[in-house]
This record gives sequence, structure tokens and C-alpha cells, in this order.
Amino acid sequence: MTDDRAQDEAVERASRVIAQALKEAEIVLASQRESRQQQLAPELIDTLERFSSLLARLVEHTEHLAERMTELTEAVAALADMRARGATPPASTPQLPEMERAFAPGGEGIDVTIEAVPGFQGLMELQRALVRLPEVQSAAVRKYQDDEAAIQLVLAQPMTASSVAAGITGSTGHPIIVDDARPDQLRLRLRFLA
Repeated sequence: MTDDRAQDEAVERASRVIAQALKEAEIVLASQRESRQQQLAPELIDTLERFSSLLARLVEHTEHLAERMTELTEAVAALADMRARGATPPASTPQLPEMERAFAPGGEGIDVTIEAVPGFQGLMELQRALVRLPEVQSAAVRKYQDDEAAIQLVLAQPMTASSVAAGITGSTGHPIIVDDARPDQLRLRLRFLA
């Protein structure tokens, strides 16, 4: 069992190293994009922004996998410990955390509320960031008042709330978090961090 545990820990460490490397690559790309933005053709800037968005999502998924690997490692260690003590495992197997549910594409779209939008220019950046995501079909601003925006987001492909947040963060450079996600009710609440 110790070989399995050591292997799991090695995989977990590797996942975290990869996630950190991807974060650093995304930061480097963002800083290079900003410093060279006036020297580059608009098509290249769009390509770099998409690549940055993809890197942000890849970081998110890698971190998610690292968290799952940690949970699995702990579950295997607990089971091995129980067997070593001669205890019988519980009748029902422990439930692992549920994977994040994705919003379905099409239909009337998702009602997205975003708090602490950094001004009207920030709202425009936010809308451009959403429209540039490959999974997004359209993003229409329905209301903007007191730094809170209401956007109707129509997806072309399934997308999770954390992917939406990561895409916006990667494209705008402003960190945004998910406050509430209800795929079954087509509602999503996000918030920019100060």
C-alpha cells in the first residue's frame, strides 16, 4: 500500500507543479500581451487572448484534478488504515464530492448577474471577454446599475460556472469569482474581486 500512496502523492505533486507552471505561463503571456499590444496586429492580439483564456481553463481543470486526486488519496489511505486495524469498511462507500454541473447550451440563455463591475469600461471588457469564449454564442447586457450588470448569456457548448469565471479572469485580468451557480434554474451570480 505504501507504494500506491507514494505514487498517488507523486501524481498529486506533479499535478500541482503543472498547475503552477500553467498559471505562470498565463501571467507571462498576459504581461507580454499588454507590453506589445500596440505593436501587434489585432488578429494576433485576439489569438493571444484566446490562448490565454484556454490556459486559464487548463489551469482550472488541472487544479480541479489535483483536488480530486487528493481526495482519492485520502480515501485510499483511510481504507488502508481501516484494513490494517482489522476494521470493516462502512456498508456504504464514502461519497466523493459531486463534479461541477455545466450549464446547457442554447435556449433562452443564462441569467448572469455580476457584482462589483469596475465601471462602464470594465463592463465593455467583460462583455468582450464573454463573447470571445469559444463556448459562448452571445452575451447581451440587459441592465447595468450601481456597478451590477445583468447579462443574458447564450452558450453554443456546455460550460461550467468556474469556466466562465476563469475565462473572464484570463481575458480581462480582473479576478472574478462564482458566488452562486444554478444550472437547473439557468442562473449564475459572479463577483469581481477588488
